[in-house]
Amino acid sequence: MGSFVEVNKRSVVVRTENRYLKRLGLTHKRRGEIKEFSTGSQRRLARLLVNNAEQFKYFFTLTYGRNNRNCKISKRHLDYFLTRFRKSNGKNVGYVWVLEFQKLGAVHFHIWFEDIKTEGFTDWQLVQVRKQIQLRFKDSVEDLNRFKYLTYLWLLVTEQLGDLKTMKASTDLKAIYSKGFACSYATKYLTKKEQKVYPGNVNEETGEICDPWIGRYRGASGSVKNEKVYWSTNPKTVRIFRNWYKKQLGYKKFSGLRLMFKDSEVAKVSTLCDDLDRAKIECGREGKPPIPRDVLNYE
Repeated sequence: MGSFVEVNKRSVVVRTENRYLKRLGLTHKRRGEIKEFSTGSQRRLARLLVNNAEQFKYFFTLTYGRNNRNCKISKRHLDYFLTRFRKSNGKNVGYVWVLEFQKLGAVHFHIWFEDIKTEGFTDWQLVQVRKQIQLRFKDSVEDLNRFKYLTYLWLLVTEQLGDLKTMKASTDLKAIYSKGFACSYATKYLTKKEQKVYPGNVNEETGEICDPWIGRYRGASGSVKNEKVYWSTNPKTVRIFRNWYKKQLGYKKFSGLRLMFKDSEVAKVSTLCDDLDRAKIECGREGKPPIPRDVLNYE
């Protein structure tokens, strides 16, 4: 793909084509086996969280009662959990999940949910809740029921229902009241590296790594997307965005991803996009004289 600019709700992506690499045929590379949570993958996750910050209402954490370091088994459990969840909440429910590792290498997951609906059967109501959760949701019975329901599903797919200690400690749920929660986590994932290193599924007797497979570190439902607010492959438009950001940020060069956490920056970029649309109509098709800078509010 050549040069382009894409503006989302709170992110800007500017890509410039390297003509030298294009002549060598090195511009398109297939992704190989996943060995780490790469910087590019972290930035794509942060971008997804920031652009859908208002959409998420709940933050759920999944762990194990024991030190489970087998990613294949954990991913199978996560798949069963989300499949069962979609049956009660519908296929279009929005969520984003992230894989992390604790200090001893134990697998755990974080999931952002758009909404949580509980099923009609009553088995999940028998889940015992620790005092911390009871105090957190003392004024919201519905949120407490959501916690019990998700906990029951996780214990069911992981076969931990009979363990009372695990029942009270393996899950956690937080209600999200502002977009700042998802934005703060997006910032952490740009620098949070220590919980992304996988020590492997270690044999406790021999100390050898049995299975180094990790798989994907993140995933999302189909309804969680980076909606395009503005898109252009016009080289002039790409150059205008690069020059505008270089002046705003004081960079010598600008390309790649820019996350917009401040509403003031979002407003400025929105104005720039509107001016570009208006200038495109005034200047006509490509090949006409360049767009004057005063129309684009450069100052």
